[in-house]
Amino acid sequence: MKRILFIIAVLLVCLNMWAIDLRFNPPVIEVNQLSTFSFDPVAPESQPILTNLTITNDNVPKKIKLQVVVKWNNTPILDEGEAIFISINELESGEVLLLSNRDLITEQSSQYFVEESVNIDFMDIIESISTLEEAVLSGYFPDGNLRLEVSVKPEEENNWTETALFTIRVRNAGGIFLASPGAQIGQKAPEVNDLPVSFIWNAVNTGFNEQHIVIREFPPNNPPSLSNINNSGTVVLQKEGVDSGFSDYIPFNDGYYYAWQVYIPLYDETHYHAPAQDRAGKIAKQQESPWFVFRYVMNADGSSSSEDIQAMLNVLQNSELLNLQGLGYSPTGEIIYDGRLYRGQDALDILSSLIGKQLTIKVID
Repeated sequence: MKRILFIIAVLLVCLNMWAIDLRFNPPVIEVNQLSTFSFDPVAPESQPILTNLTITNDNVPKKIKLQVVVKWNNTPILDEGEAIFISINELESGEVLLLSNRDLITEQSSQYFVEESVNIDFMDIIESISTLEEAVLSGYFPDGNLRLEVSVKPEEENNWTETALFTIRVRNAGGIFLASPGAQIGQKAPEVNDLPVSFIWNAVNTGFNEQHIVIREFPPNNPPSLSNINNSGTVVLQKEGVDSGFSDYIPFNDGYYYAWQVYIPLYDETHYHAPAQDRAGKIAKQQESPWFVFRYVMNADGSSSSEDIQAMLNVLQNSELLNLQGLGYSPTGEIIYDGRLYRGQDALDILSSLIGKQLTIKVID
């Protein structure tokens, strides 16, 4: 009899356990630029909708409390106890509420909640964090992770029972620097004769921005210039998903000019990147490199004098290279990069791309 009563008591406890489900959709977004004005708690209606929180009551009707915490790289901007709301009505069993970030980063009541204890002053907190203050006062968050933590509990409970997380990853895309082949548009176009041509550039890898390359062809009587680069010429290649280098056989025409550029899509709080999100129509702007131009000449003399190469090596100001020169070593006029042999302007362009970088020099047979 005691065993039966115990089982009944356990069942009653289980039946009265309160359960709720919290889910952010999307749980993560990624941007290259995030404005601090995107989170105005005084005017939440001005915020872009970045995510939605679904609250589902899986059991008995309850009024609930909701707490919002905001952290920058695990440093609280909005700490525990500073933004607590209480539901206007009981959540019925099976009831689902849908809230956006406008309902969470706010000093106002929403459709479902009223403020119980709300004290949101981002700037006071930000000004106390030296790594944030200078960047944020300029209007934008620096690289890092901004995390929104939402917790809920029944009105009468002491401990928060469920928590959901929403994260904004901020990664600055930076500039794109072309190295080879060619020279920046407006300068004399160097001649190239090796096939396939290897295109080399430097760009910041954010982990979610894709790099794209476009190559345009211009006839000998109409070389590319700043005035015609965007409205003339023929696109001979446009490739997505390349990463700081591209080499493929392209049938360049003898004597024709070629202009190429690398660009990446840029994301902000109105056009963000999210895993599994359809990005069609989401890209508002892009980061572009300057155009580089070269002329393909089938029988061009691609050699460079050792003096030209030596002059560029001197510009690198590398002590190990200078020591080798003092030991009697001299350049041949050729550069091997990624297993390919380069001469002429291409070799000089590759050496130019190394200026300011730390180099490790090895002498091999």
